[in-house]
Amino acid sequence: MLDIERKIISNRINTKVFSAGAEVYEVYIVGGYLRDMLQGKISKDIDYVVRGDINAFTNVISTAVGGKVVELKEEHMIRIVLRGGITLDFARLKGKLEDDLAGRDFTINAIAWSPETGIIDPYNGIDDIRAGKIKGICEDNFKKDPLRLLRAYRFAAELGWGIDGRTRRIVKCLNRDIQRSAPERITLEFFKLLNSEDPKNALKMALRDGLLTGFLSISHRKLQDNIKALSIIDSTLQGIPERLKIALKEPFSQGLTLKGLLRLESLLMGSMLNKNRLKLSRAIMERVKVVHKLLSGKYKCLFNKNKIFNTFAKAKGAAFDILVLSGKAGLINEAERFLKIWKRGIMTSEEIMAITGIKGGPKLGSLINELKRLQFEGRLNTKKEAAEWLKYHQQI
Repeated sequence: MLDIERKIISNRINTKVFSAGAEVYEVYIVGGYLRDMLQGKISKDIDYVVRGDINAFTNVISTAVGGKVVELKEEHMIRIVLRGGITLDFARLKGKLEDDLAGRDFTINAIAWSPETGIIDPYNGIDDIRAGKIKGICEDNFKKDPLRLLRAYRFAAELGWGIDGRTRRIVKCLNRDIQRSAPERITLEFFKLLNSEDPKNALKMALRDGLLTGFLSISHRKLQDNIKALSIIDSTLQGIPERLKIALKEPFSQGLTLKGLLRLESLLMGSMLNKNRLKLSRAIMERVKVVHKLLSGKYKCLFNKNKIFNTFAKAKGAAFDILVLSGKAGLINEAERFLKIWKRGIMTSEEIMAITGIKGGPKLGSLINELKRLQFEGRLNTKKEAAEWLKYHQQI
């Protein structure tokens, strides 16, 4: 434990925060930063609780460490954003520290530290960290903020831990309360779960405990099938080129990674998208709709030699998604080749108009599309061949 305390103080930001508050403020580090440190991890996010005027205090801190100050009114806290993605969150300590910790979600997050007190762990969160167990503090805390029901499974997915039996019984009892949480908050928590290294076990637990059907408009049986399909996705992704594996970790929209998006598309298969209690961005919604529309029937015929261009033309940026979800990763190179041709075909629209005399409209669009098809199929390889095809096409 002394080693942990030395690490806390060795962080120059912590040193400056506690030095600034030494005479006037009562300051504690709380939550995830301590949890991560106790696991031997380094966190870029540090949460503090401060007794006193946090506006004045954060002004002092921002002067000392730099960064941009942001007031988060809904969360009742002030954030300082530093370079390198480091964030410092300051919340006001209104009553006793023990009361603040008692109102938190899980024992592993109800730990505090200050130079004066050392580690404060009233709910044995350190033991639960060592045991790899997610344990809720009490049922009332879940009732006050039902999003914590979902957060239990998010932490289980992120940390690879189990959830203790009492906490799961609370979820089973309160699972419909998740509907009282705002869709935006559910979405953020759900996306964090989907972004985790392997969310399948957490999703299975959440389904068994009746939580997923509380905010997804999908039957229990269908969700079972969709969760099983995630294993197929993982297996398919093992065989893709390394450059694409790196891209899977990149954010797509709303903090959801491309890999998380693939999982979302699979999980929502068969649902009424507008009935799910999720707030999806336009980019995500459009992507999911395209994928579901193309894969709603028997998708094997989508990849027949004479249909694959049409499939890619309908999918466009979602071509990668439909190949992964249908286990056709062997066609990824073809999809990449299609996208290059689709972006810049063998001839520009101006060149086509100069040869044909067409001034625009649907006929021009049809010719552009057909030239791209012939190029993709390898039947046209040069501008000269394309020009001859256009001249011949004009004559018939």
